[in-house]
Amino acid sequence: MVLFFSLVIFLFGLIIGSFINCLVYRLKNKESLSGRSFCPHCKKQINWHDNIPLLSYFLLRAKCRWCRKKISVQYPLVELVTGILFLVVFLATIKQFSNLTIY
Repeated sequence: MVLFFSLVIFLFGLIIGSFINCLVYRLKNKESLSGRSFCPHCKKQINWHDNIPLLSYFLLRAKCRWCRKKISVQYPLVELVTGILFLVVFLATIKQFSNLTIY
């Protein structure tokens, strides 16, 4: 059961990492926070299946599907680090609660 929840927490962390990437890019470039993700080069909207955190980066070989320009390695790195951080915090919390003694 812990393995299942660990996977869910890691995937949730990947999603949050993807959102953080989007937020940082849009705030830095003074763009609207609403709307779908788009390629920073050609501005074409990214399909849902090309927007899967970490996985899509490797399936598309780090390039935009439309303009074939390179996607920064920052995106998968932030997603991966965020996923790992979520997982570490979750596992540390589980360990902490397993050490509790109920009287």
